Amino acid sequence: MTKEERLKVYDEAVEIWGIVGQYDQCVEEMAELTVAISKFKRKLLHNEYQGQAEIENNLVEEIADVFICIEEMINLFGEDKVNAAIEQKMQKFKNEIKEIKK
Repeated sequence: MTKEERLKVYDEAVEIWGIVGQYDQCVEEMAELTVAISKFKRKLLHNEYQGQAEIENNLVEEIADVFICIEEMINLFGEDKVNAAIEQKMQKFKNEIKEIKK
């Protein structure tokens, strides 16, 4: 599916469930990603969930869900605004790394 097709789907979702419903969905998906990351970390660090490939698969699925929500939020708030904020944040991040490397 192209980005343009995805943007149309996001617009339709807002029409059907409303903007608040989409915000709620995004919050829910981010919470599910948090749980998936925690389980994956426990697998790596504490040997929990060994032999359970679905732990990594679930993490990938939750990343995809959050990506979809983030793309929808970018569509709602405006790509230019979000890109400007990303640029500002990345510059700060770059400077922090530069300071640590000194």
